[in-house]
Amino acid sequence: MLASMLVLLALAQATPPEPSELRTFQAEFRPLKKSERTYAKLGPAGPFYPQRAFDARASGHGLIRCQVTDKGDLAKCKPVDEKPSNSNFAPAARIMAERKRIFVTGAAPWETILVQVPFVLGAPAVIEP
Repeated sequence: MLASMLVLLALAQATPPEPSELRTFQAEFRPLKKSERTYAKLGPAGPFYPQRAFDARASGHGLIRCQVTDKGDLAKCKPVDEKPSNSNFAPAARIMAERKRIFVTGAAPWETILVQVPFVLGAPAVIEP
């Protein structure tokens, strides 16, 4: 009986939290690289702005679920949602996290969080010096 209770407890702890149970953070963008200067007109997402969204002149956001590493980077990110739908913002946000182009502040190391990544055509973009 005790063994089965321990197994159930372990399974409950291994189940990832539902998105509604996670804290949501706004992504912060690292500066675009000098070689990406021509993409600055697309906004802080630069070369990661999805072609489909650009063609539709769409702005919106991607929502990804990530773990925060002990160094504050985002890891193990998965697309959760995007507005507008079928804009490819969520997959683009995941790629940006994977390549360390976005980050969040205020999350605890190894916390699983939601990260909202804005994609706004023409928003001001910073380029590295």
